[in-house]
Amino acid sequence: MVSICFRFDDASAKSDHKLEHKVFDVFARLNVPLCVAVIPFAGAGEPVPLSPQNAAHLFDAARAGVIEIALHGHSHRHRGSDSRGRRTEFAGLHPAEQTRLIQEGTKHLASAFSDRIRGFVPPWNTYDASTTQALAEAGFEFLSAGFDVFRYGRLPIVPVTCTLRTARIAIQKASCFDWLAPVVVVVFHADDFMEYRHPPRPDESSPAMTLRELEALLGWIKTKPGLHVEALSHVARCSANGTNLRSSRELALPYRVKVLVPRMLVRSAAWKTLPGILSGMFRSRSGFDAETQAEPVVLGAHDGKDF
Repeated sequence: MVSICFRFDDASAKSDHKLEHKVFDVFARLNVPLCVAVIPFAGAGEPVPLSPQNAAHLFDAARAGVIEIALHGHSHRHRGSDSRGRRTEFAGLHPAEQTRLIQEGTKHLASAFSDRIRGFVPPWNTYDASTTQALAEAGFEFLSAGFDVFRYGRLPIVPVTCTLRTARIAIQKASCFDWLAPVVVVVFHADDFMEYRHPPRPDESSPAMTLRELEALLGWIKTKPGLHVEALSHVARCSANGTNLRSSRELALPYRVKVLVPRMLVRSAAWKTLPGILSGMFRSRSGFDAETQAEPVVLGAHDGKDF
């Protein structure tokens, strides 16, 4: 069984609310869980705090159980670069400053939604070990970022594995390793859609898909044997309760073998072993090509600005 989670980033007081409402409607109609990473204080200059008055659709969807809310940093401000030169709001900051930003953002969202905030998504998917420690000490239940993992204690980390434009192929590849109980985490943003309120600039890639194509992708997942949609928080909860959750980079395999395993998370207790990996690679080379020819693949050129 392949589990699939969806994470939608950058919702805020200033985001494209009309499009977000339509996205939530698609997920609600198909009964697919969705984690929404919300910026508590949005905007350059004087930040605008999120409220039911300036983002009613978010609060309506959360109350209806259509979405789960994760904290998406503090104000999504570029505060420096991480060790690999990528934008960051947290990596490299003094631990006390990271703690302050997390506490302020958490307090605001928890008060606004009248609910505990359990998940954290760092802007640009960049963070460091101090971030993880601050989250663990603040009682967060999971962190979801990029494929790099900085662990602290038992805090579950559920990294993304693909974007919307690569989701169908990523799921098909993961299906070849179903004995490892793989998890595929799909990240996307409002500007991944053709319906986004602002067209891409000349230096930007084209959007990944339309809302109709999103509905087709979710419909394909719901009807495909061996695929199961799951809430991001549920995957994290299972990990906290003792179910192994590791990225394919962490497989205890020779490097030349490991690099051939697709980006995915694995939950099987057999994730440290070699048997089946080579079989999965063979299946992915033989069966995957035939399946991708038979199945229409939704593709686009935009990977999402945080991944």
